[in-house]
Amino acid sequence: MRRYETIAVLDPDLHDDDVKTFTEKYSQLIMTQGGEVIKVEDWGTKKLAYLVRKRDKGHYILFDYVGNPALIFEMERQLKIAEDVMKYLSVKLDDEVDLEAFKQQAKPEEAAPEEAPAAETAAPVEAVAAPAAEAPVEAAPAEETEEPKAVEEAATERKESENE
Repeated sequence: MRRYETIAVLDPDLHDDDVKTFTEKYSQLIMTQGGEVIKVEDWGTKKLAYLVRKRDKGHYILFDYVGNPALIFEMERQLKIAEDVMKYLSVKLDDEVDLEAFKQQAKPEEAAPEEAPAAETAAPVEAVAAPAAEAPVEAAPAEETEEPKAVEEAATERKESENE
């Protein structure tokens, strides 16, 4: 199976219920074609770079999924006929995806957000200790004085070679 990403630009005048219905419809299409939805993101209404169907804004939806080439064909066919879709773009992210390994990888990520708040509370304590462990400021000027000497030596060598 392959991993795909499809971004659809919808009519900006659609209501939230219509957008939700759109995402559910295409998520269901992916599932019925034997694919697996990884994520669906609603990016909201954004300004377009140029007019599309006499509109300067569009509502962006991102589908990230795993499926076979027949799935992408059907997905794009459905997007072509949909009246609310102004533009779409599908990109193949990966040629070979092991779906079982991908699902196993997703399960630990779901458990990670629960552990994240504990890590955030520990971080400020470490941040307070870090400024005390900084290196002395005297080491930096020593490096700077060596550099101008090297530049001066190089300039002197150039002058000598020009004079010869």
